[in-house]
Amino acid sequence: MMITSRWALARSLSSMGCAASRTPRVESSSQPTTWAQPSPKRITSTTVTQVAPASTSASIGTAGSSNDKSSPRGSLTTTFSEAQKKIGESQRSLHTIRSSTDQVIHPKSTHQKAKMSTGSGDSNTYSVVERGTLYDLDYRVFFKGPQGIISPWHDIPLYANEENKVFNMIVEIPRWSNAKMEMATKEPFSPIKQDEKKGKARFVHNIFPHKGYIWNYGALPQTWEDPNHIVPDTGAKGDNDPVDVIEIGSKVASRGAVLQVKILGTLALIDEGETDWKLVAIDVNDEQADKLKDINDVETVFPGLLAASVEWFRIYKIPAGKPANEFAFNGEFKNREYALKVVDETNEYWKNLIKEATPALNTVSRVPGAVHQATDDAANAAVNSAPEFGGQAALPGDVDKWHFIQG
Repeated sequence: MMITSRWALARSLSSMGCAASRTPRVESSSQPTTWAQPSPKRITSTTVTQVAPASTSASIGTAGSSNDKSSPRGSLTTTFSEAQKKIGESQRSLHTIRSSTDQVIHPKSTHQKAKMSTGSGDSNTYSVVERGTLYDLDYRVFFKGPQGIISPWHDIPLYANEENKVFNMIVEIPRWSNAKMEMATKEPFSPIKQDEKKGKARFVHNIFPHKGYIWNYGALPQTWEDPNHIVPDTGAKGDNDPVDVIEIGSKVASRGAVLQVKILGTLALIDEGETDWKLVAIDVNDEQADKLKDINDVETVFPGLLAASVEWFRIYKIPAGKPANEFAFNGEFKNREYALKVVDETNEYWKNLIKEATPALNTVSRVPGAVHQATDDAANAAVNSAPEFGGQAALPGDVDKWHFIQG
Protein backbone atom coordinates (compact mmCIF):
# COMPACT_ATOMS: atom_id res chain seq x y z
CA MET A 1 0.00 0.00 0.00
CA MET A 2 1.08 3.62 -0.40
CA ILE A 3 0.40 5.65 2.72
CA THR A 4 0.84 9.02 1.04
CA SER A 5 -2.00 8.32 -1.38
CA ARG A 6 -4.52 8.41 1.46
CA TRP A 7 -3.75 11.88 2.65
CA ALA A 8 -5.64 15.01 1.66
CA LEU A 9 -2.98 17.68 1.92
CA ALA A 10 -4.68 20.88 3.07
CA ARG A 11 -1.60 22.83 4.12
CA SER A 12 1.68 23.60 2.42
CA LEU A 13 4.79 21.66 3.46
CA SER A 14 6.06 24.61 5.48
CA SER A 15 3.22 24.20 8.00
CA MET A 16 4.65 20.81 9.12
CA GLY A 17 1.26 19.14 9.37
CA CYS A 18 -1.76 18.02 7.44
CA ALA A 19 -5.50 18.03 7.95
CA ALA A 20 -6.64 14.63 6.75
CA SER A 21 -10.06 13.08 6.66
CA ARG A 22 -10.84 10.60 9.39
CA THR A 23 -11.75 7.02 8.76
CA PRO A 24 -15.49 6.26 9.01
CA ARG A 25 -15.18 4.47 12.35
CA VAL A 26 -13.52 7.34 14.23
CA GLU A 27 -15.89 9.12 16.58
CA SER A 28 -15.24 12.85 16.68
CA SER A 29 -15.51 14.90 19.83
CA SER A 30 -18.14 17.60 19.95
CA GLN A 31 -15.49 20.29 20.23
CA PRO A 32 -12.23 20.17 18.26
CA THR A 33 -9.06 19.81 20.29
CA THR A 34 -6.39 22.36 19.48
CA TRP A 35 -2.72 21.44 19.68
CA ALA A 36 -0.10 24.11 19.29
CA GLN A 37 2.81 23.14 17.07
CA PRO A 38 5.70 25.38 16.02
CA SER A 39 6.21 25.62 12.32
CA PRO A 40 9.73 24.77 11.17
CA LYS A 41 12.07 27.30 9.67
CA ARG A 42 12.69 25.22 6.60
CA ILE A 43 12.49 21.79 5.08
CA THR A 44 15.84 21.00 3.55
CA SER A 45 14.79 18.02 1.45
CA THR A 46 12.59 14.99 1.37
CA THR A 47 13.29 11.28 1.22
CA VAL A 48 10.95 8.51 0.11
CA THR A 49 11.68 5.10 1.62
CA GLN A 50 10.19 1.95 0.15
CA VAL A 51 9.43 -0.82 2.62
CA ALA A 52 7.94 -4.27 2.23
CA PRO A 53 4.18 -4.36 1.61
CA ALA A 54 2.13 -4.32 4.76
CA SER A 55 -1.47 -4.99 5.63
CA THR A 56 -3.82 -2.25 4.50
CA SER A 57 -5.42 -2.05 7.91
CA ALA A 58 -4.11 -2.17 11.45
CA SER A 59 -5.91 -3.25 14.57
CA ILE A 60 -5.67 -0.18 16.76
CA GLY A 61 -7.90 -0.36 19.77
CA THR A 62 -8.20 -1.56 23.30
CA ALA A 63 -8.16 -5.06 24.62
CA GLY A 64 -11.40 -6.78 23.77
CA SER A 65 -12.14 -4.54 20.79
CA SER A 66 -10.71 -4.23 17.32
CA ASN A 67 -11.10 -1.21 15.06
CA ASP A 68 -9.80 -1.46 11.50
CA LYS A 69 -8.22 1.80 10.45
CA SER A 70 -6.48 2.17 7.14
CA SER A 71 -3.65 4.69 7.17
CA PRO A 72 -3.51 5.69 10.86
CA ARG A 73 -1.68 8.82 9.75
CA GLY A 74 -4.82 10.11 8.14
CA SER A 75 -6.60 10.28 11.49
CA LEU A 76 -4.32 12.88 13.07
CA THR A 77 -5.54 16.45 12.61
CA THR A 78 -3.36 19.24 13.96
CA THR A 79 -4.54 22.81 14.41
CA PHE A 80 -1.92 25.51 14.65
CA SER A 81 -2.03 28.57 16.89
CA GLU A 82 -0.27 31.73 15.77
CA ALA A 83 1.26 32.16 19.20
CA GLN A 84 3.05 28.84 19.07
CA LYS A 85 4.23 29.42 15.50
CA LYS A 86 6.29 32.30 16.83
CA ILE A 87 8.44 29.80 18.71
CA GLY A 88 10.12 28.91 15.44
CA GLU A 89 11.12 32.54 14.89
CA SER A 90 13.59 32.45 17.76
CA GLN A 91 14.26 28.75 18.33
CA ARG A 92 15.16 26.50 15.43
CA SER A 93 12.91 23.45 15.35
CA LEU A 94 12.08 23.82 19.05
CA HIS A 95 15.69 23.02 19.99
CA THR A 96 16.00 25.26 23.04
CA ILE A 97 19.15 27.15 23.93
CA ARG A 98 19.41 27.33 27.71
CA SER A 99 20.43 30.61 29.26
CA SER A 100 21.52 29.24 32.62
CA THR A 101 23.26 26.17 33.98
CA ASP A 102 20.86 25.95 36.92
CA GLN A 103 17.30 25.82 35.64
CA VAL A 104 14.18 25.30 37.70
CA ILE A 105 11.93 22.55 36.40
CA HIS A 106 8.61 23.71 34.96
CA PRO A 107 8.64 27.30 36.30
CA LYS A 108 6.57 30.11 34.87
CA SER A 109 9.81 32.01 34.48
CA THR A 110 13.21 30.45 33.95
CA HIS A 111 14.73 33.04 36.26
CA GLN A 112 12.81 32.27 39.42
CA LYS A 113 12.13 29.12 41.36
CA ALA A 114 8.57 27.87 41.51
CA LYS A 115 7.13 25.10 43.63
CA MET A 116 5.69 22.24 41.64
CA SER A 117 2.29 20.75 42.20
CA THR A 118 2.66 17.05 42.89
CA GLY A 119 -1.00 16.31 43.41
CA SER A 120 -0.35 15.34 47.01
CA GLY A 121 0.52 18.55 48.80
CA ASP A 122 4.25 17.82 48.52
CA SER A 123 6.21 21.08 48.49
CA ASN A 124 9.36 19.62 46.95
CA THR A 125 10.97 21.72 44.25
CA TYR A 126 13.16 20.01 41.68
CA SER A 127 15.61 21.93 39.53
CA VAL A 128 18.10 20.92 36.89
CA VAL A 129 21.78 21.64 36.38
CA GLU A 130 23.00 21.46 32.81
CA ARG A 131 26.58 20.52 32.02
CA GLY A 132 28.48 20.13 28.78
CA THR A 133 27.20 21.30 25.40
CA LEU A 134 23.63 20.78 24.26
CA TYR A 135 23.43 18.34 21.30
CA ASP A 136 26.92 17.03 22.06
CA LEU A 137 27.85 13.74 23.71
CA ASP A 138 29.14 15.46 26.87
CA TYR A 139 25.75 17.06 27.58
CA ARG A 140 24.19 16.12 30.93
CA VAL A 141 21.15 17.28 32.88
CA PHE A 142 21.51 16.65 36.62
CA PHE A 143 18.61 16.99 39.04
CA LYS A 144 18.50 18.83 42.38
CA GLY A 145 16.07 18.11 45.17
CA PRO A 146 15.79 19.16 48.81
CA GLN A 147 18.73 16.86 49.62
CA GLY A 148 20.98 18.21 46.87
CA ILE A 149 21.89 16.37 43.68
CA ILE A 150 19.62 13.35 43.26
CA SER A 151 18.97 10.57 40.80
CA PRO A 152 15.71 11.28 38.94
CA TRP A 153 15.35 7.56 38.29
CA HIS A 154 15.82 6.43 41.88
CA ASP A 155 15.11 9.39 44.17
CA ILE A 156 12.02 11.02 42.69
CA PRO A 157 9.06 9.02 44.03
CA LEU A 158 6.99 6.92 41.69
CA TYR A 159 3.78 8.31 43.17
CA ALA A 160 2.84 11.95 43.48
CA ASN A 161 -0.41 10.79 45.08
CA GLU A 162 -0.66 7.06 45.63
CA GLU A 163 -4.27 7.09 46.82
CA ASN A 164 -5.44 8.76 43.61
CA LYS A 165 -2.94 6.89 41.41
CA VAL A 166 -1.15 10.05 40.29
CA PHE A 167 2.42 9.39 39.16
CA ASN A 168 5.55 11.45 38.68
CA MET A 169 6.90 11.45 35.13
CA ILE A 170 10.40 12.55 34.13
CA VAL A 171 10.26 14.37 30.78
CA GLU A 172 13.29 13.46 28.69
CA ILE A 173 12.11 14.66 25.27
CA PRO A 174 9.68 17.55 24.71
CA ARG A 175 7.02 17.15 22.03
CA TRP A 176 8.05 18.20 18.48
CA SER A 177 11.80 17.88 19.26
CA ASN A 178 14.23 15.42 17.65
CA ALA A 179 17.14 14.98 20.07
CA LYS A 180 16.96 11.44 21.52
CA MET A 181 17.49 12.08 25.23
CA GLU A 182 17.30 9.54 28.05
CA MET A 183 18.31 9.01 31.64
CA ALA A 184 21.81 7.54 31.77
CA THR A 185 21.07 4.42 33.83
CA LYS A 186 24.71 3.32 33.92
CA GLU A 187 26.02 6.62 35.28
CA PRO A 188 25.97 7.89 38.89
CA PHE A 189 22.83 9.94 39.60
CA SER A 190 21.38 8.97 36.17
CA PRO A 191 21.48 12.41 34.51
CA ILE A 192 19.67 12.92 31.23
CA LYS A 193 22.02 12.64 28.26
CA GLN A 194 21.69 12.39 24.49
CA ASP A 195 21.75 8.91 23.03
CA GLU A 196 24.75 8.01 20.89
CA LYS A 197 24.79 6.41 17.45
CA LYS A 198 28.04 5.66 15.62
CA GLY A 199 29.93 8.10 17.81
CA LYS A 200 27.52 10.98 17.24
CA ALA A 201 24.59 12.45 19.14
CA ARG A 202 21.38 10.77 17.96
CA PHE A 203 18.37 12.55 16.49
CA VAL A 204 15.15 10.85 15.37
CA HIS A 205 14.00 11.52 11.84
CA ASN A 206 10.90 13.45 10.82
CA ILE A 207 8.46 11.12 9.08
CA PHE A 208 5.67 12.92 7.25
CA PRO A 209 3.49 14.44 8.58
CA HIS A 210 5.16 14.32 12.00
CA LYS A 211 7.82 16.60 13.49
CA GLY A 212 10.11 14.69 15.85
CA TYR A 213 8.30 13.13 18.81
CA ILE A 214 4.54 13.67 18.73
CA TRP A 215 4.07 13.70 22.51
CA ASN A 216 6.10 14.64 25.56
CA TYR A 217 8.23 11.54 26.07
CA GLY A 218 9.86 10.29 29.24
CA ALA A 219 9.77 7.65 31.95
CA LEU A 220 8.35 6.76 35.34
CA PRO A 221 10.89 6.90 38.18
CA GLN A 222 11.41 3.86 40.41
CA THR A 223 10.45 1.40 37.67
CA TRP A 224 12.59 -1.09 35.74
CA GLU A 225 11.84 -3.54 32.96
CA ASP A 226 13.87 -6.55 34.12
CA PRO A 227 15.82 -8.10 31.20
CA ASN A 228 15.96 -11.38 33.11
CA HIS A 229 12.16 -11.64 33.12
CA ILE A 230 10.13 -12.91 30.18
CA VAL A 231 6.81 -11.08 30.11
CA PRO A 232 4.21 -13.88 29.74
CA ASP A 233 1.77 -11.79 27.72
CA THR A 234 4.39 -10.69 25.18
CA GLY A 235 6.82 -13.61 25.20
CA ALA A 236 9.76 -11.18 25.29
CA LYS A 237 12.13 -10.05 28.03
CA GLY A 238 12.21 -6.57 29.53
CA ASP A 239 14.35 -3.89 27.87
CA ASN A 240 16.50 -3.02 30.93
CA ASP A 241 15.16 0.54 31.24
CA PRO A 242 12.65 2.50 33.31
CA VAL A 243 9.12 2.29 31.88
CA ASP A 244 8.54 4.77 29.04
CA VAL A 245 5.64 7.23 29.07
CA ILE A 246 4.03 9.26 26.31
CA GLU A 247 2.26 12.29 27.77
CA ILE A 248 -0.51 13.35 25.39
CA GLY A 249 -1.58 16.65 26.93
CA SER A 250 -2.01 20.00 25.25
CA LYS A 251 1.28 21.62 26.31
CA VAL A 252 4.88 21.15 25.27
CA ALA A 253 6.83 20.30 28.43
CA SER A 254 10.44 21.18 29.18
CA ARG A 255 13.30 18.71 29.17
CA GLY A 256 13.81 17.68 32.80
CA ALA A 257 10.29 18.63 33.87
CA VAL A 258 8.64 16.45 36.51
CA LEU A 259 4.98 16.13 35.57
CA GLN A 260 2.20 14.63 37.65
CA VAL A 261 0.31 12.32 35.34
CA LYS A 262 -2.68 10.01 35.16
CA ILE A 263 -2.08 6.66 33.44
CA LEU A 264 -4.70 5.79 30.81
CA GLY A 265 -3.37 2.62 29.18
CA THR A 266 -0.36 1.09 27.52
CA LEU A 267 1.03 -0.15 24.22
CA ALA A 268 3.43 -3.11 24.09
CA LEU A 269 6.17 -2.41 21.58
CA ILE A 270 8.48 -5.29 20.72
CA ASP A 271 11.75 -3.49 20.04
CA GLU A 272 14.50 -5.73 18.69
CA GLY A 273 13.08 -8.69 20.56
CA GLU A 274 12.48 -6.90 23.88
CA THR A 275 9.26 -5.80 25.59
CA ASP A 276 9.18 -2.02 25.63
CA TRP A 277 6.04 -0.76 27.34
CA LYS A 278 4.77 2.65 26.25
CA LEU A 279 2.42 3.97 28.92
CA VAL A 280 -0.15 6.53 27.77
CA ALA A 281 -0.65 9.34 30.27
CA ILE A 282 -1.84 12.91 30.62
CA ASP A 283 -0.70 15.68 32.95
CA VAL A 284 -3.32 15.98 35.69
CA ASN A 285 -3.16 19.75 35.31
CA ASP A 286 -3.97 19.60 31.59
CA GLU A 287 -7.22 21.23 30.49
CA GLN A 288 -8.43 17.92 29.01
CA ALA A 289 -7.38 15.67 31.92
CA ASP A 290 -10.82 15.44 33.53
CA LYS A 291 -12.29 14.08 30.31
CA LEU A 292 -9.88 11.15 30.22
CA LYS A 293 -10.51 8.23 32.56
CA ASP A 294 -9.30 5.28 30.47
CA ILE A 295 -7.73 4.49 27.11
CA ASN A 296 -11.10 4.45 25.28
CA ASP A 297 -11.58 8.13 26.10
CA VAL A 298 -8.48 9.15 24.15
CA GLU A 299 -10.13 8.58 20.76
CA THR A 300 -13.03 10.82 21.78
CA VAL A 301 -10.89 13.69 23.07
CA PHE A 302 -7.91 13.34 20.72
CA PRO A 303 -9.30 11.54 17.63
CA GLY A 304 -6.62 9.76 15.63
CA LEU A 305 -3.84 10.11 18.18
CA LEU A 306 -3.70 6.46 19.23
CA ALA A 307 -3.54 5.25 15.64
CA ALA A 308 -0.88 7.84 14.82
CA SER A 309 1.12 6.74 17.87
CA VAL A 310 1.15 3.11 16.77
CA GLU A 311 2.28 4.13 13.31
CA TRP A 312 4.99 6.42 14.69
CA PHE A 313 6.48 3.65 16.81
CA ARG A 314 6.22 1.20 13.92
CA ILE A 315 8.14 3.23 11.36
CA TYR A 316 10.36 5.72 13.21
CA LYS A 317 13.53 3.66 12.81
CA ILE A 318 13.04 2.90 9.10
CA PRO A 319 14.91 6.02 7.82
CA ALA A 320 17.94 4.82 9.83
CA GLY A 321 17.94 1.56 7.90
CA LYS A 322 16.21 -0.63 10.49
CA PRO A 323 13.09 -2.72 9.95
CA ALA A 324 9.65 -1.69 11.13
CA ASN A 325 8.94 -2.38 14.80
CA GLU A 326 6.40 -4.96 15.92
CA PHE A 327 3.84 -5.03 18.72
CA ALA A 328 2.27 -7.47 21.11
CA PHE A 329 -1.55 -7.73 21.17
CA ASN A 330 -1.72 -6.90 17.44
CA GLY A 331 -0.94 -3.28 18.18
CA GLU A 332 -3.94 -2.86 20.48
CA PHE A 333 -3.72 -0.62 23.52
CA LYS A 334 -4.37 -2.21 26.90
CA ASN A 335 -6.58 -0.32 29.33
CA ARG A 336 -5.77 1.60 32.51
CA GLU A 337 -6.22 -1.40 34.80
CA TYR A 338 -3.73 -3.44 32.80
CA ALA A 339 -1.28 -0.52 32.63
CA LEU A 340 -1.36 -0.03 36.41
CA LYS A 341 -0.39 -3.69 36.82
CA VAL A 342 2.60 -3.06 34.54
CA VAL A 343 3.60 -0.14 36.76
CA ASP A 344 3.26 -2.21 39.95
CA GLU A 345 5.29 -5.07 38.50
CA THR A 346 8.11 -2.89 37.20
CA ASN A 347 8.22 -1.01 40.50
CA GLU A 348 8.82 -4.32 42.29
CA TYR A 349 11.64 -5.15 39.86
CA TRP A 350 13.19 -1.77 40.65
CA LYS A 351 12.96 -2.40 44.39
CA ASN A 352 14.89 -5.63 43.90
CA LEU A 353 17.44 -3.90 41.67
CA ILE A 354 18.48 -1.27 44.24
CA LYS A 355 19.11 -4.05 46.77
CA GLU A 356 21.63 -5.84 44.55
CA ALA A 357 25.25 -5.67 45.68
CA THR A 358 26.65 -5.71 42.14
CA PRO A 359 23.94 -4.46 39.78
CA ALA A 360 24.60 -4.08 36.06
CA LEU A 361 23.14 -0.55 36.22
CA ASN A 362 24.07 2.32 38.52
CA THR A 363 21.82 2.39 41.59
CA VAL A 364 23.52 5.07 43.67
CA SER A 365 20.70 6.93 45.38
CA ARG A 366 19.41 8.51 48.56
CA VAL A 367 16.61 5.95 48.89
CA PRO A 368 16.55 4.44 52.42
CA GLY A 369 17.49 0.78 52.27
CA ALA A 370 19.29 1.01 48.92
CA VAL A 371 22.61 -0.83 48.97
CA HIS A 372 24.54 1.94 47.23
CA GLN A 373 23.90 5.13 49.18
CA ALA A 374 24.68 8.51 47.66
CA THR A 375 26.89 11.09 49.36
CA ASP A 376 27.32 14.78 48.68
CA ASP A 377 30.94 14.17 47.70
CA ALA A 378 29.87 11.57 45.17
CA ALA A 379 27.20 13.92 43.82
CA ASN A 380 29.68 16.77 43.38
CA ALA A 381 32.12 14.43 41.68
CA ALA A 382 29.44 13.28 39.25
CA VAL A 383 28.47 16.83 38.31
CA ASN A 384 32.08 17.96 37.99
CA SER A 385 32.93 14.99 35.76
CA ALA A 386 31.08 16.81 32.99
CA PRO A 387 32.41 20.12 31.67
CA GLU A 388 30.75 23.42 32.45
CA PHE A 389 27.68 24.23 30.42
CA GLY A 390 28.88 25.44 27.03
CA GLY A 391 25.82 26.48 25.09
CA GLN A 392 24.63 24.58 22.03
CA ALA A 393 26.43 22.60 19.36
CA ALA A 394 25.54 22.96 15.71
CA LEU A 395 22.56 20.84 14.70
CA PRO A 396 22.92 18.25 11.93
CA GLY A 397 22.13 19.66 8.52
CA ASP A 398 19.34 17.15 7.98
CA VAL A 399 17.55 17.62 11.33
CA ASP A 400 14.56 19.23 9.56
CA LYS A 401 14.47 16.77 6.68
CA TRP A 402 11.18 15.02 5.98
CA HIS A 403 11.03 11.32 5.18
CA PHE A 404 8.12 9.66 3.37
CA ILE A 405 7.44 6.00 3.97
CA GLN A 406 5.76 3.85 1.32
CA GLY A 407 4.54 0.41 2.27
